[in-house]
Amino acid sequence: MKFTPTSLTINQLFNSANEQYLIPTYQRRYSWTQKQIWDLIEDVGQIEAGDQHLLGTLVCLAGHHKAGLNQLEVVDGQQRLTTIVILLECIRQRFEKEGLVDAARDISTLLQAVPPSGKSEEKVLLDSIDAEEFKDHVAGRTDRTYINERLHDAFRVVREEAIEDAISEHTIKGIQEFVYKLRNQSVVVRLDVSEARDAFKLFETINNRGLRLSPTDIVKNFLLGNAARFGDKPLNEARKSWAELLQHLDGINTDAFLRYYLMSLLQVRVKKVEVVSRFKTLFMTQVAEAAKLPDRHNYPDMDDSEDDDEGGNGDEISNGESGIVRTEVISFSDFLQRLVQSARCYGEIEFAKTNDTRINRRLRNLRMIKAAQTNGFLMHLLAGGCDNKQFREVLKLTENFVLRRHVCRERSNETESLFARLCGVDPQNPLEATKNAYRELCPTDDKFKVEFSGAAFTSNLIERARYCLERIETSKHGKHDELQVLGASDVHVEHIMPQKIKTKKVRDELGDWVTYLGNSAESQHPKYVDRIGNLTLFAGTLNIGASNNPFARKKAAYTESSIILTNELAKRSNFKFKDIEKRSSDLAELAVQLWPRP
Repeated sequence: MKFTPTSLTINQLFNSANEQYLIPTYQRRYSWTQKQIWDLIEDVGQIEAGDQHLLGTLVCLAGHHKAGLNQLEVVDGQQRLTTIVILLECIRQRFEKEGLVDAARDISTLLQAVPPSGKSEEKVLLDSIDAEEFKDHVAGRTDRTYINERLHDAFRVVREEAIEDAISEHTIKGIQEFVYKLRNQSVVVRLDVSEARDAFKLFETINNRGLRLSPTDIVKNFLLGNAARFGDKPLNEARKSWAELLQHLDGINTDAFLRYYLMSLLQVRVKKVEVVSRFKTLFMTQVAEAAKLPDRHNYPDMDDSEDDDEGGNGDEISNGESGIVRTEVISFSDFLQRLVQSARCYGEIEFAKTNDTRINRRLRNLRMIKAAQTNGFLMHLLAGGCDNKQFREVLKLTENFVLRRHVCRERSNETESLFARLCGVDPQNPLEATKNAYRELCPTDDKFKVEFSGAAFTSNLIERARYCLERIETSKHGKHDELQVLGASDVHVEHIMPQKIKTKKVRDELGDWVTYLGNSAESQHPKYVDRIGNLTLFAGTLNIGASNNPFARKKAAYTESSIILTNELAKRSNFKFKDIEKRSSDLAELAVQLWPRP
């Protein structure tokens, strides 16, 4: 590996007029938190006279310099580099606002690349998924919605907080002193590498073998680094494919995608800590071109041995007597295509955006239930060409199965292992195998009824409660299509007996529930407040005022509701603990019918 390390101040880093730093399409979105931004600002602000501060390293893939514009592809350090540009650009705008034309022009020159002939361009060019949003932030546009909240926060923090307080010390002189420290005393070690394979190898080495990186970053680096070893054409294809993958998964946890992608291929439960090693081994054993790599022997065939520290049952898979998962050997190009296709399907599942509205409703339901364990299996079916009719039927069965297991508090690792094994079914004919697998592990009617009646739908499970209440409400209308009122943002899950009953504010706004419920009110309240029998759907807000019978005051609002579940409550004379118990039991009887065993 040959590389050229150079220690540069920010002035020197940006000084060469014909150099441009390119943040390529395969890089992830800007993701620095406010804390990281403030740490950088404070580090620069605390530099003493005559001293320097090392901001970090910048790994660049650089070709031979030529007379025109020379692009340096940023392999590592794009987050820090982008933050520096945000700081300089916001300060430049502040100088302009204050009429400091020369100071503003000086920073503008720093932020521009000017080849010997031709139009000037940005010194740091974002070709990533953030490109358009970054330009609009620079322009100060407020007439649009921004997707990347971290990037939005970065501009806001620098403009509205940092420059006004920490950087400026409430004076223009303070801003000028900060700019001097940033430009002349802040140092970056730039590592220029001429070969792509060396650039990606260096990237992982600098990051301490990936310990500071997410699985996604390590996998991307591994994939592109090996693509570079295959040649320029495979590398360009890999760059393009990874950029497409990021587009499909924009706004989604990409680490989770990789974990479920591996499960869908290996048909075995994969833990978070195993994602990188499993992916590398899969790549080396599945990609035909990898067979010629000198380090191929470091990656043995896949097997299912696990030290399950998360409580798994150990019998994750049955793929032949040897327990080894055999993977089909394919070309690197096919490997990339399958990876991108799976990302597209995964995005459709996560966002509930397929070409079938009925499928989308089912996917929304699974999200409300908290059924992420199903993602690998569903991705396997979609990517494998499962037709919409069969897919809808699988989703319906899956809703029933997962809800039953969640309500009955069955082991989540066992559930996830089942869905990993199901990735071995024929995606074009999955129904019978799916039903058989669900029957084997589905809780009985008696157990489900008891657990549903006593389940606590706490704040983190309120969407699951909403899903159950919506399904129950729909059944009372005698319709199988979702009612339009359900799912609307102004319809929420209402606690009939309030979540809090003791505070003065609650007594003033919601009535004296402690007196109404009797002597055991405070001790019994936690046991019943989150039960399904104490929940309903309601639009709007209730403010019933103090009353000796606060439920009687609520009934007036419930009478006006078009939601049957809520309207029925108005027929009750009282609503105390025994009423919650009875209503929970009645709804549990109905639940057994609405979510039958396969």
